[in-house]
Amino acid sequence: MTSPLATVGVLSIGQMGLGIAKLLVAHNYRVLTNVSNRSPATQKRAQDAQLGLVSNDVELVAESDYILSIVPPRDAVATANRVIDALKGSSTASKTTPLYYLDLNAVAPSTAKSIAEAFAQNSSDKELRFVDGGIIGGSPAPKADEAWTKPGIPLSGPYPLSEAPHSGADLAEVLNTRFVDEKIGSASGLKCCFAALSKGMTALLLQSFSTASSLGVMPHLQSYLEEFNPSAAARAEKSITGCPSKAYRWVEEMNQIGECFAEEGGWAERAKVFRQIADVYDGLAIVVDKRGGTEGMDTAQGAIGALREGLQKRDRRMSVEELEQDDR
Repeated sequence: MTSPLATVGVLSIGQMGLGIAKLLVAHNYRVLTNVSNRSPATQKRAQDAQLGLVSNDVELVAESDYILSIVPPRDAVATANRVIDALKGSSTASKTTPLYYLDLNAVAPSTAKSIAEAFAQNSSDKELRFVDGGIIGGSPAPKADEAWTKPGIPLSGPYPLSEAPHSGADLAEVLNTRFVDEKIGSASGLKCCFAALSKGMTALLLQSFSTASSLGVMPHLQSYLEEFNPSAAARAEKSITGCPSKAYRWVEEMNQIGECFAEEGGWAERAKVFRQIADVYDGLAIVVDKRGGTEGMDTAQGAIGALREGLQKRDRRMSVEELEQDDR
């Protein structure tokens, strides 16, 4: 049996993380993860995908050549801190090459820079090398001809993945990466710009369709879209039904995009619009959480109905709180 090309630690095993882990296993990489504190169902998914399970982060850091951080944006900093703590508790004396940490989360350039600085303060570049990145597109999936559909992964920073000593060039190709430049923040900023277009449009669709539903004219809106903007009509159903399960992830992503546009794009206070977009997804995430899942939200009508229900309950709750505040 051929020896693995390198060992890659993946944190964590959500839909995207699991898809990338499976892609790597299929291309002869040894993939490890720490799911010791996760549900039995998550642990079983990891085992079924032929991933190696370690009992703690120290073990993950000690055995990995690379660590891919693929978590909800709200957890990006905490995940980096986990690895920093693990580095402190791990003996790196036997390692002859540095650990590469690829932060592939949807965060603002300033957040990526702060994570890179935290690593720099707690380790040398002989121990760890930070790579800024992002993921654009859906989770990897095998095709009938043994090829894979893959998302695009832009990377940036002073340490190109393709130059890493343990099969770096092959890993860069397998992951479908593109080196942007040597600046930390460029890749994460590119991801922000892309996501603002796709997920920003989905938020507009949610507001437009829910308002049309409240007016009782949603079928007419759909009809006019199909007649005068058929490409938008085709995207609308897919976008609306595809976002409920991901809405909780997109809340902080919109906040991070706002930071990116304010700090890097020069939009300052005008970038606060993304806080409002974040609130759209927060409302949808609350509905999904209270329902215990996305059942009944697999059509545009069902998803919009659930969102409207959540908005009405939210508005009533806020009104009561405001009255109580006035009474004080």
